[in-house]
Order: sequence, then C-alpha cells, then structure tokens
Amino acid sequence: MTNYYQILGLESNASKDEIKKAYRTYATKFHPDKQNGDKFFEERFKEILEAYEILSDDSKRANYDSKKTSDYSKSESDINREKEQKKQREKDREERAKQYREEKAKQENEKKIREENIKARRNQIYYTSKHLSINGMYIYNDGKSYLIDNYDSVVLRKDDNSNFVFVGIILIIIGILTIAFFIGTFLLILGVFGVFHKEYFIVLVNEYGDTPLIKGNKQKMKRIADKINRAFETKNIYAK
Repeated sequence: MTNYYQILGLESNASKDEIKKAYRTYATKFHPDKQNGDKFFEERFKEILEAYEILSDDSKRANYDSKKTSDYSKSESDINREKEQKKQREKDREERAKQYREEKAKQENEKKIREENIKARRNQIYYTSKHLSINGMYIYNDGKSYLIDNYDSVVLRKDDNSNFVFVGIILIIIGILTIAFFIGTFLLILGVFGVFHKEYFIVLVNEYGDTPLIKGNKQKMKRIADKINRAFETKNIYAK
C-alpha cells in the first residue's frame, strides 16, 4: 500500500497545516515544468498530488488510515508467522541433527558390538589339527577357509565310491588260502574289516549347494561335525 505520509515527508499524526505546507514544498520542488518535463519528476509530482488529495480530505484520510492500519496489522501478522515458521524450521533442523547424531552413535555402537562379537568368536577354538582348524568364525582346511556364517548346517555323508570292499574281498581270499599261517588269519580279519569299513564326508550345506570338507572314518568325522555344530550354535547366539 502506498505510504502517502512518507511521500510528503510527514508523520501519521500530521495536522492539516503541516500537510498543506509539505505539499507546497514538494510540489514546488518536483513540479515537472521546472524540470524540463523530466519523466521522473512528472511521476513524482503525480504521487505528491495524489497524497495531498487523500490526506487533505478528512473522509478520505480516515479511510486511508483505516486501511493502512489494517495492512500494517496484517504485515505484523505475516512477520510473526514467518518468525514462527523460522523457529519451527530451526527446531526441525535441530531435531534432524539430533536424530542423525543418535543414529550415528547407534551405528557406531552396533559396529563396535559386531567387532567385539567377531573377536570373541575368533577366539573360541573348537578343534585344531594338522590339516583342520575350527573356531567360531571360520573352518580352515588344507589352506582353504570357510566362513561359518555362509552355511546353514553340517552333515555326514557316506562315501559310496570307497574301494575298501574290493580290497577287503581280495584280502579275505588270500587269508583263506593262507589260513594255516598266522599271516593268513591276520589278512582274513583285515579283509572282513575292509568289507564293512566305510568312510564319511563332512559336508557344509547352504542354499547354493553342498561343500565337502574332509573325509575319514565315521567316529572321527562325527566328532569333528559336533565341533562344527558348536561353532554354528555360536553363530546363532551372536546373531540374536
């Protein structure tokens, strides 16, 4: 809204005489006839004339003051609303920053716990031999490592390709032919053992397939499989 008081250089409580005096001063100063018809002064003079016409008329001035007050109040309301919005934005920004810090602290804490769990699992040794070692994280076998977390279970499977049956039958035949000698009895016993002897694989199982790990007699493989199962139990405990 145009500020007529400002155009005439007056306060809002200016008297009629002050208005008339200000008009004469500004009208004389900015009259376009004295400025060679300069467009700027022409527009400025129109503003001065309009301001005087409004402020010199009591009815028009009262109406103008009423609207000006309303617009001022509205402006104050807008300013206050903007201040509140700014405060809310600052509050939201601080809240987001707080959430970010809390989330970061949570992630760092979770990372620290994971690292501690990994260290604890590594330090849990369940089995170790020349070719095989088992801790809570890995199975090491002949230079290869298997991450326990990548597997779901461990099973024993019979080796159906074993040649002990054929060798056992040969030993039994030789033992029968030489039964009269001590060596014959020994070969016969060894042959019977060979016929019934079976080797077993330890197999790691996951959704992608089976991974044969090590082969040996059933009792030994069962003991090793039990150690691996203990490592799987450790994995499940730390996964919770």
